[in-house]
Amino acid sequence: MLWLKFARRYMFSPKSHSVINIIASVSVIAVAVPTAAMTILLAMFGGLGNTIADIYSAVDADMELVAARGQTFHCEELDTEALAAIDGVESLSSYIEQEVVATARGRRTTFVLRGVDEMYSSVLPIGDYIARGEIGSIAEGRIVLGYGIAAELASLGLGSEVELFALNRRTLSTLLPVSGISREKMAIGGLVLSNTEINTSLALADIERVQQLLNHKERLSGIAIKLSPDAKVEEVERAIEELVGADFEVRTREEKNASMNAILHMEKYVIALIGILIALVATFAIVGSVVMLITDKRRDIATLRAMGASRRLVHLIFVGEGILLTSTGCIAGLILGLGFCLGQQRFGWIAMPGASMLDSYPVDISMGDTLFVAAVIVVLGVVISHLTVRKTLEKQN
Repeated sequence: MLWLKFARRYMFSPKSHSVINIIASVSVIAVAVPTAAMTILLAMFGGLGNTIADIYSAVDADMELVAARGQTFHCEELDTEALAAIDGVESLSSYIEQEVVATARGRRTTFVLRGVDEMYSSVLPIGDYIARGEIGSIAEGRIVLGYGIAAELASLGLGSEVELFALNRRTLSTLLPVSGISREKMAIGGLVLSNTEINTSLALADIERVQQLLNHKERLSGIAIKLSPDAKVEEVERAIEELVGADFEVRTREEKNASMNAILHMEKYVIALIGILIALVATFAIVGSVVMLITDKRRDIATLRAMGASRRLVHLIFVGEGILLTSTGCIAGLILGLGFCLGQQRFGWIAMPGASMLDSYPVDISMGDTLFVAAVIVVLGVVISHLTVRKTLEKQN
């Protein structure tokens, strides 16, 4: 392409005036900076989103099965063997949960106590978030608390005793309400460190002890289901619904956290929109460089026209100059942005503020996000270059 050869020659050969060199360099930098910024922002937001999803996956199973009516159901109402045999179901765990009051050292707090069986840690990776103690202590009759709950009770030490009070609806009397309160003492066997919501609401104990505390022998609140990596969620969900019928409700993690996922997607779109507006302003920097070049090359334009060059060829030559400036800035920005993201992953330059389970801010480099940034910058550069060259050549003619 002849026009591209002329554009490359003008860009990489010495200009007749040093000011054009300076303006061209500034244009490249002006494009590179927002390109790097967009790359870093999208990578950091992607990393944060993935981290949030990983954190909630510790307490929200791939799929949950709960009673369509009421808070609990009898364990014999559900054929767990047939459920486990469904194609795509890797493992499952039974649980029961209810809000309880806990006291220790004269302090009191409220949280949801979840009684879990021995399969719970294989269905949900809660063990990855145990900062002190171990998840296996549940089988020994101990309780695992979120760090926030332990702090509320002023009892951070392992082995410290916590007294639990729960509403026993089966023996509750309006005449003597105290008779409807069950109590149980448990020692702390582990502490969970995650996000603030989980830290202040998560408590796990052995399912049989919790059933005894709640006077809900052989009753369950739900079944947590882990899917195999190659499972098709919609097909598994349909198969489970056919098996359990209308008495049970099947919920996926995405359905359970629909509001949070919608907010995360909306925030990402907003960040992308802001990045596009910044990139639009930045790409206007190539206007000055292209205009100065056209002004400097008026004699070359006249010579080309005298030699029979069409208006389209002249137009494309200077549009090509703008495209080369934009592409150079885009490539430089991508290198800077991706280099920073790789450095953040490797060295953790930006630390997470305050006490956190993360030492540094998470980043996730996505090929889709990188291509999106490159496409936005290049398209804006092409459009602005076309408009600038057309208006400038029209004025000179």
